[in-house]
Amino acid sequence: MTRSVKRLSRAVSTGLLLASLATPVEAAGWPERTVRIIVPGNAGSSPDAVARTLADMLAKRWKQPVVVENRPGADGIIATRGFLEIRDGHALLFTTHSTVTVVPLLNEKLPYDPVRDVVPISLAAEDFLIIVVSPSLPVNSLTEFVTLARARPKTLNFFAAFGAPYLSYLAFQKREGFETTFVPYRTGGSLTDLSEGRIHVGVLPIAFALGQVRDGRIKPLAVTNEVRSPAAPEVPTVAEARYPDLTFGGLLGLFGPKEMAPDVRERIAADVRAILNEPEVNQRLTNLGLLAYGTTPAEFAKIIDEQRAKWAAIAREHNIKPKTAQ
Repeated sequence: MTRSVKRLSRAVSTGLLLASLATPVEAAGWPERTVRIIVPGNAGSSPDAVARTLADMLAKRWKQPVVVENRPGADGIIATRGFLEIRDGHALLFTTHSTVTVVPLLNEKLPYDPVRDVVPISLAAEDFLIIVVSPSLPVNSLTEFVTLARARPKTLNFFAAFGAPYLSYLAFQKREGFETTFVPYRTGGSLTDLSEGRIHVGVLPIAFALGQVRDGRIKPLAVTNEVRSPAAPEVPTVAEARYPDLTFGGLLGLFGPKEMAPDVRERIAADVRAILNEPEVNQRLTNLGLLAYGTTPAEFAKIIDEQRAKWAAIAREHNIKPKTAQ
């Protein structure tokens, strides 16, 4: 486990109004019909892979269909808004913590309140993020990349996955005194452009980039997590590469709407924990380059609060401003 998860000690208290909305009988009887899990990522992305793994196992436990709906685009805003519009008591959101912690820092206005409208249920997994460069760059380490970027101001470009990877990279280049140009992508075309030299550096989920790394079409420099990835143990961490301030993980979890009764959230979280403790499920996620967790709603709420504080401080420190309102 990462240190942030080990430090769990207490949760944000649940309001009395929410507590009055349900009884244990309601939790025992839920779900009454098909459950929809809304995912911001495309099919095949890390959030999609974990959500589908959970959906298959939850359907068996709940004796009801559990379907995954992909709604990519707009840094997770489209998926979150769509999830909140369902309002039938049988919709869940599976996404990275960035959707409710970092994306609000990067957008002047959102069509929902990321604090009040979305409630944590369970942290399911930690995704590994990897920093990769085009083979056209004459660098083989993060230090060499920083040296090159300083020597070639504003001539290199980058792509980073939405949320924490993007914000962390912006802070990294400000801290290290170089500047590269962001190139946005809506699809997986960034890998092709990285391998062909049109994009110079990327910060991506490791499962997304691993195939091209192994084929030698892009060069890995470091993973941003606290530990090396089981899927690529030869790639150092950013701390080992002498940039510990760049350390962060991709926390993937399950969220519900604010109207969801606390005992229903507890029931879902308990089922998620049981599934993630199954050896075959744990191994499946490991093979995808992920670490399985499984927490209570209180534990996940504390993690979300910590992440909000961490990224808000980073944005303030480096004067990173939100984009124009969408």
